[in-house]
Amino acid sequence: MTEESLRWNRFIYEVCYKDISELSDIQKKAVLCFWYDAEMCSGGHSGYFDNCPEDDPDEVYEALLEIGNKDIADNYRKALTAEAEEDNYIETDNAFYSFSPELAHLLQEYVENNKKYIFGG
Repeated sequence: MTEESLRWNRFIYEVCYKDISELSDIQKKAVLCFWYDAEMCSGGHSGYFDNCPEDDPDEVYEALLEIGNKDIADNYRKALTAEAEEDNYIETDNAFYSFSPELAHLLQEYVENNKKYIFGG
């Protein structure tokens, strides 16, 4: 296993499961993106909104903008609308799945580029 893969696994198990109030700003943004991506891959926006109702939409948007890109962040913001909910998030889910590079890839790069701040030391 590569050092990057080991760090990614460490990020998931040591950072993503901490109480969000214990995280630094950089860690928090990464964790918000991680759970958004994980829920999107599992159940789309409806799954994300059901399983992460406590996430602050403005914080998630800012994290997606910084770690992902404007298209991903704007699609998330569109998913917050009544119109998106009315079509069962089909349009916003499909858009999310079509983004390239994928959010997971961008997040892995962010974790690697910020490993000093993600893991300390």
